[in-house]
Amino acid sequence: MRSYDVTAEFYDLLHAADYLRTTRRLLDRWLGDPQVGVIDVGAGTGIATELLAMRCDVTVHSVEPAASMRAILLSRLAGRTELLSHVRVHARPAARLGLASAADVAICLNTMATLDETERADALRSIARALVRGGILIVQRPPEAPGPERSDLPSWQLGGDIYSGDVTCTRVDDGLVEWRFAYRVSRDGIIVREEFESFAGHLLPAVRFDRELAKAGFTPVDNDEPDVVIAHRIG
Repeated sequence: MRSYDVTAEFYDLLHAADYLRTTRRLLDRWLGDPQVGVIDVGAGTGIATELLAMRCDVTVHSVEPAASMRAILLSRLAGRTELLSHVRVHARPAARLGLASAADVAICLNTMATLDETERADALRSIARALVRGGILIVQRPPEAPGPERSDLPSWQLGGDIYSGDVTCTRVDDGLVEWRFAYRVSRDGIIVREEFESFAGHLLPAVRFDRELAKAGFTPVDNDEPDVVIAHRIG
């Protein structure tokens, strides 16, 4: 299980703005009007969970196995009775979700690329079981090629300190990269803290991921950005 112990502290400050824009756009286009339930797979700090709970009256199943990320998710919901009443948090990976026909929409971003072939197959089958027939899966597939070798994260001032970071991408082999995240806190131009966390990233041609979806019981019906597939649960 991936811990995200370092990334959890910095995620909302340095990553959340882009994630929020993407998630809002995807939900605006694809969410519709769920009648059964919705699932946020790989919920992280709860950004999509919060949006779903604000937009839907049905149960929002928020799936996040990493305790460090889940702690922030729960803090995001704390004291908000209008959301607490219909969010259920699942402290387990998607492959062991254990739900059956509990939702008509699932969203899964920033997750599939961190799973190997066996883990993806198990997760997709579990999500398929959790959706009703005809249910919609909004899923970000693994990238086909490595990203930039290095890119900067946004920087923000917090009480005079500057929080910033970068991510580097190193190819390990033909189907695998390593993403290394560096997070920094600077004061008066001097770095006072620097933290690192690395993750394996799996590369996969889009046609192969479409086959994996089909094997799990989905049929792809459309595409979106970034690397997002819209699929319906069949069977």
